[in-house]
Amino acid sequence: MLFWNTKNKIEPKKDFYSKIKEYYVGLSDNQIPTELLNEIISKVTDQIYSDYKRFWKQYPKSRKRYSTLKMDDIDHPYVHFMITDFINEKGVLKSREYLKILFKMNNEEFDKHLEYKNWYETK
Repeated sequence: MLFWNTKNKIEPKKDFYSKIKEYYVGLSDNQIPTELLNEIISKVTDQIYSDYKRFWKQYPKSRKRYSTLKMDDIDHPYVHFMITDFINEKGVLKSREYLKILFKMNNEEFDKHLEYKNWYETK
């Protein structure tokens, strides 16, 4: 059930965490180690919540937009880049397999993701 945010404040971080966890746990379907998945969920939650807080302050006319998590933001390329870097920095053996699951991509789509990431970071 959705309630209008009458105090015009950003929803609690734990609500962001719950939604993000539900999303990634559903996607992973027990194919990604729980500890790794929990680290990813925490990292994504921290980043998105921090961004929302910043945008909420920076764009007063858009406060309604940044008061609750929009699930589309989880699939933003920036979030995918962050998760890709995190998993690669950890040296996870099945990183490609796990990332394809989390990003709902096949091999071709994942290769395009990596090409776009490289282009974006070197432009």
